[in-house]
Amino acid sequence: MNRFTGKTALVTGAGTGLGRAIALAFAAEGASVVAAGRTAATLAETVRLIEAADGQIGRASCRERV
Repeated sequence: MNRFTGKTALVTGAGTGLGRAIALAFAAEGASVVAAGRTAATLAETVRLIEAADGQIGRASCRERV
């Protein structure tokens, strides 16, 4: 089932753990995923996993303080 086809999901913390799992789940449901996180290397692995499953993903490495 592709409940999110045509939708875009922005997932923060997508490099590891729960954020990565959420990004993978959105991609599996057809969403285009924008993955954000602090570490470029871990984001690259998330991108690789989603692209290997023929998903659509973009990424942004960022470190923001408020």
